Amino acid sequence: MISFFGGVDKNKKGNRASEVPSWAMQTHIEDLREGIASKERAIERGDIPLDSIPQTRAEIQKEKQRLTDILDSRPKASPDVEDKLWKVYRSLSKDIQDTLFTRSDMKLGLASPHEEARRMVNPIIKVTKDIVELCEKNGVPVAIKGNEAYLTRNNASKIWKWAGHYLGEPTNVETLRRDKVTARTGRAKE
Repeated sequence: MISFFGGVDKNKKGNRASEVPSWAMQTHIEDLREGIASKERAIERGDIPLDSIPQTRAEIQKEKQRLTDILDSRPKASPDVEDKLWKVYRSLSKDIQDTLFTRSDMKLGLASPHEEARRMVNPIIKVTKDIVELCEKNGVPVAIKGNEAYLTRNNASKIWKWAGHYLGEPTNVETLRRDKVTARTGRAKE
């Protein structure tokens, strides 16, 4: 399996510095690109005072290097590893969905907040060895009970989101939440 986090995502102690890999933060990447382009346009237009141009060019070079480091930190997976990631993504989609109250229950106040909290933080999702390996590579704790491994819903969601970012799939857990009318029959009432 792969690590979703590159060197640019680690702090001085070598630990993960954020919950999302930098290559997956498209808004921040676009902001960085726009900042570089804006400074380059300002130099071209003559909006930067002559004595500040060298400093601005140094900032542009530093930001370009940061952008390159971020883009290069996206892991490259072999086709076999990508197939495993797809299996992990699909498996966790179903497992996470099974632990979510329906949208209707949430809106009507029928979902117990205590039960919701328990599902978030207690290891209740049984996982395969591929998921365990992925968790170990990415610093996500796994609970071992006998010969079986379990994740909390919060940690399962992390792995699901990271795999989704890598595969270009949805990463909002709410997309997994069912509506009550479709939860039992698989289709809406007429």
